[in-house]
Amino acid sequence: GHRSLAMLESGEARSITELAAREKIDNSYMCRMLNLTTLAPDIVAAILDEALPYGVGVHELAISPPVLWEEQRTRITHATSR
Repeated sequence: GHRSLAMLESGEARSITELAAREKIDNSYMCRMLNLTTLAPDIVAAILDEALPYGVGVHELAISPPVLWEEQRTRITHATSR
């Protein structure tokens, strides 16, 4: 996600559609990967350490994550209490 974001920011890629085509993936998947770049550092660490709470997946985190990190953490807490 961060590599793709850097390509967009630098102008190396002109659009998400262009990035998705380069990677041979769907536009919506590329958008979800870019969304992961907005996650709180502790959430990213939990993903990398495979330490997300039971019932919380990367896919769910990548779909319209809240902008505020505290709201992201609250979303995870609510997901695990279901």
